[in-house]
Amino acid sequence: MKKLIIPMMLTIGYISYADSYETNHSYKNEVSHHTHNTKFNVSENEIFKRKLLVPPLVKGEIEEGKRVFELDIQKGKWEFLEGKESETYGYNGAILGPVLSLNSNEKTKIKIKNNLSEETTVHWHGAIVSEEVDGVHNSEIKPNGEKEVEFTLNQPASTLWFHPHTMHKTASQVYKGLAGLIYLEDEMSKKLELPKTYGVDDFPIVIQDKKISEDGKLDYTTSHMEKIHGKSGGRLMVNGIISPYLDISNGMTRLRVVNGSNATNFNIDLSNKEFYQIASDGGFLKSPIKLNNLKLAPGERAELIIDSKDFNEKEYLYVNGSRALEFRKTNNIGLRSIPENLVEISKVDTENLKLNTRNFELKTTSNSNTINNTEYNMEKIDFNVKKGTKEIWNIINGDSMMDMPHPFHIHGAQFRIIERNGKEPPLNEQGWKDTVNIGAGENIKILIEYKADGIVVYHCHILEHEEMGMMGQFYIEK
Repeated sequence: MKKLIIPMMLTIGYISYADSYETNHSYKNEVSHHTHNTKFNVSENEIFKRKLLVPPLVKGEIEEGKRVFELDIQKGKWEFLEGKESETYGYNGAILGPVLSLNSNEKTKIKIKNNLSEETTVHWHGAIVSEEVDGVHNSEIKPNGEKEVEFTLNQPASTLWFHPHTMHKTASQVYKGLAGLIYLEDEMSKKLELPKTYGVDDFPIVIQDKKISEDGKLDYTTSHMEKIHGKSGGRLMVNGIISPYLDISNGMTRLRVVNGSNATNFNIDLSNKEFYQIASDGGFLKSPIKLNNLKLAPGERAELIIDSKDFNEKEYLYVNGSRALEFRKTNNIGLRSIPENLVEISKVDTENLKLNTRNFELKTTSNSNTINNTEYNMEKIDFNVKKGTKEIWNIINGDSMMDMPHPFHIHGAQFRIIERNGKEPPLNEQGWKDTVNIGAGENIKILIEYKADGIVVYHCHILEHEEMGMMGQFYIEK
């Protein structure tokens, strides 16, 4: 198997500690579209003094031929600011959750206990599962209640994640800390010579932004405009820590990045240094894609490879122009190359595709966020389809002064992007996806095959939009 040596540029730009972090949601152009700016101030005495939190990797226990996990949903205390505690939510801990290690085609059971004082659910984001375990319909776990779910993931190796999907409480519960990752492996991923030693050269990276008061408290409240545009701003954090550092080996390091924010798009770079993307939401790309920056919308994931061999003693992961994570190179020697080819992914034959097409129009106004001019109604099924069939979805975002980007997510499916604004999608969007960001005035076409069972939802993954009704549902008949 051919190996790919990753070249790295030696220059690095400088951004002072006093610089604020700005996110610019620019919707096609600043004159004719709403522009949403948020600032994230970082105190100099907080910079890179705390080590990155690396959640435990849990492999479960084999019971009666099933891999069994336990998830306790609980309240916790967490110091976003040193010496100042805040109440948070977490899975098996104070904040975020463990990484669940699953195998493709293996029976899995997860025992869930809700220790919160409010109902919640667990949605397996990116997993192709049936209605009864998806974590949306009739799946609320009452306070002090318990639930067991069983499923088998018959899909390729990928980095998935789990989070609440509770009616009108998803946004607040995710904001308070409920998010965990799934490392799904298959026979191919186990054979690929990639960084895969957890916590050594393979790290989960959950990027979020949260508003923290001066006394260190996390408080989820939303104004009307925050509901319209999404809860964005405050402090930028990685794995629940503001400005952490991470010790990495001299060589290749794998970062499994999740945009776990409620509403903010993140532009990720290494100060113009090159890096590689090896996977998107639903699994490996055909080959590593060389990038200088990567944009991830809420709900999207990407697996990245960075090579520290030409790094200075300290280098940085930048998010929207601000230093978010400090890399400290050690003397440990890591992998020096990665495969030139990863997996086989067939090219979509768009010229000969003669499939039914469904249209979905996303719209933002001063009072609502809708799909096809309607708000979500749990009692209404928007359409019915047959399991195993394929269709094209034509997703159109509005082009008015109010319209903004929307990360469009479909449950129970991994799809292929056929076109972005009438053109072939960029290489790193040609793999399997479950969430696609659609800017104002943009038009995306995707190819989807219906593999799940029962009721399936689709929605904007700006969590406040989802709760306002920017969601629909359909029924997959066996």
